[in-house]
Amino acid sequence: MIRIDPHIHTVYSGDARGTPRDVLKRASHVGLDAVAIADHNTMKGSWLAMEDSAEFGVTVVPAVELSTSAGHIVALGVQEEIKRGLTPAETLDEIHSQDALAIIPHPFVRYRKGLFVNERNLRVDAVETLNSRYIVGYSNWRARKFARKRGIPEIGASDAHFVEAVGSSFTIVESENTADDIIEGIKRGRTRPEGRRTPLPLIVREVINKKIIGRMRNDI
Repeated sequence: MIRIDPHIHTVYSGDARGTPRDVLKRASHVGLDAVAIADHNTMKGSWLAMEDSAEFGVTVVPAVELSTSAGHIVALGVQEEIKRGLTPAETLDEIHSQDALAIIPHPFVRYRKGLFVNERNLRVDAVETLNSRYIVGYSNWRARKFARKRGIPEIGASDAHFVEAVGSSFTIVESENTADDIIEGIKRGRTRPEGRRTPLPLIVREVINKKIIGRMRNDI
């Protein structure tokens, strides 16, 4: 049994704080066995984390959070970059062509580009039913209900944009601590989401951080 936080952001997302090394150090400190850095539309953070994983004793599963034409998909276990802006079906085909997993993060949250707000009849491999960045928990409840009705494996993740939030929610997977075995364990549904909400002060910091970044971009 291993503990993995499969949805973490770094500076390479453009809206997060913390380097890949910062994430690995935090993951080791809080007792995670594995992580997946799923930056927005780039694998740079994931690749850098893979280079340093042995130093921190934390397995890194390569990943990316892709912006499709209808919402976000986390590709877990991919080895090559996938183009952003494709349709969900095209994105799923690209992910599966690499024998990777398509995980739907925050599926019913409209303001965070939840894919199931727009499309639901898709061949996905897992659904994020415990995302730490919630306020009242309704969206997690709805995602859990949807996944269980359709028999889709459930994932817990921090969706951390600050290092302090890494591991706030995670997934227990019945597997060995290798990237390939973790992928196989999730695919077979040997998962259990666990964790808690991201502390509210961190969520507030994130909102402020994004507004500042947005203003800076508008000024350029």
